[in-house]
Amino acid sequence: MTEALRIGISATSLNTAHLRGMGKYLLEMCSQAGPADGVAWTLFAQNASKPMHLPRDQQVQADIFDFPGDRFSLWEQVGLPRRIGPHRLDVLHWAENTMAWWQPCPAVVTIHDTIPWEAETPTRWQHWYWHRLMPAAFRRCAAVVTISESSRRDILARWPDLEPKLSVIPHGIEAAYFEPPPSSLPATLTTELASARFAVYLGGPMKRKRFDWALQTLAAQPDATLKLVACGFGADARKVARLALPRELQGRVVFAEFLSDAELLALYRAAVAVLYPTLYEGFGFPAVEAQAAGTPVIFSPLGSLAELVGPLTTLVPAEDLAAWAAALHEAATLSAEARAAKAAQAAAWAQGFRWGESWRRHLEVYRRVAGCR
Repeated sequence: MTEALRIGISATSLNTAHLRGMGKYLLEMCSQAGPADGVAWTLFAQNASKPMHLPRDQQVQADIFDFPGDRFSLWEQVGLPRRIGPHRLDVLHWAENTMAWWQPCPAVVTIHDTIPWEAETPTRWQHWYWHRLMPAAFRRCAAVVTISESSRRDILARWPDLEPKLSVIPHGIEAAYFEPPPSSLPATLTTELASARFAVYLGGPMKRKRFDWALQTLAAQPDATLKLVACGFGADARKVARLALPRELQGRVVFAEFLSDAELLALYRAAVAVLYPTLYEGFGFPAVEAQAAGTPVIFSPLGSLAELVGPLTTLVPAEDLAAWAAALHEAATLSAEARAAKAAQAAAWAQGFRWGESWRRHLEVYRRVAGCR
């Protein structure tokens, strides 16, 4: 019997109550491995007091341990490299934008985007970490993965010497998007919406996601009964955002608490449109998910989003509020027949974004890297 390919994953994004983008990527990609692939997973995380999401139907163990020195990223740079010896790993995948310089076994890193390198670094340590240590670690590793051609261009603009080992592997979307509709909206949302028609905003309070732009787009609608469901806000952020709402939008914005994947899909399917006014994304899950759910999505063709234009996309200039308002009005007044026709086309288009394909291409990278031992 062939010995399993032993793959370790730095999986702190799975060690949390609620999964976000990087955690979704890891969980869905790893869950695609089949018995014939011969893979054994070891997931490393740091906080035993929080839930750990494990890939479905896999040979997997979780090694959750603490290591002092959070201020200087010592869990990542020292603790995890020291920990891997007994696991006899063939490959260690750093899947969350950063990695250790010390690499006792062949290493892969996923660089989702270059946002951390564009942000201000308030301390000397942080500047050294991002602009000296990380590039040095990337140059030492066996392979680099990114998630869009846009991110590939951004990475190579900073580190052109990574090109020979850089692969683009786009994300997928869950199989549920290609299956019959799930259950209805959560009762709390149903009550607050009170049967009103609504658009959806995803992105929370992050500045580049532009919640303020979504609010301005809503305020410009001729239909004053149209509401907006805002997703991605934690409890404290919801309170702040609710208090800051303009008077004319009081009662028209509903802040959703954390939604399960099934609830988010139900929300997409019930919406008249999805507003996605972000200025930069490494990938952009909502742009694909909304269309797979049969819902028009409005965004600007910036960065990776230019790669996600499908049958239910409306492209608008990022700073043209009149165009955004017109696009939302058009989506809100789209006939049921026209929407159904576009939804059928979008479902076929979205088939190109499958986690199974993402996994197949990751496995190719793992096997190639394991041969470096």
